Amino acid sequence: MKLRFRGNGVRLRLNRREVESLAAGCALEEQVVFPGEQRFAYTLQSGPAAEAGVSFEGGRLQVLAPQRQITEWADGTDIGLYFAFPANGSILRVAIEKDLECVDGPAEERDPDAFPRSVKGC
Repeated sequence: MKLRFRGNGVRLRLNRREVESLAAGCALEEQVVFPGEQRFAYTLQSGPAAEAGVSFEGGRLQVLAPQRQITEWADGTDIGLYFAFPANGSILRVAIEKDLECVDGPAEERDPDAFPRSVKGC
């Protein structure tokens, strides 16, 4: 699972195996370890709630998406699910997207489990 921040937005990109796992009810988690034993973790999970949710506490970003939406998205052709949350007078935008294959990038950055793209280029 890839994580990207831009402005007041968070984008999570998942390959095919990760989408299948999430649709099956498994939580996805990654972490980055920094010097001084500090960690930043991010988790994506699906659940029975009708509304998506997001939180950040103790160095952990948690995103929760409705299981029904995850299942429909996993089985469909849409690239992403998009949510917006009020955040201290602003809006936090969260995107959960299928990671498309990159055909022009370095070989070490290519994911064999990425989704095929119909248009060539990254």
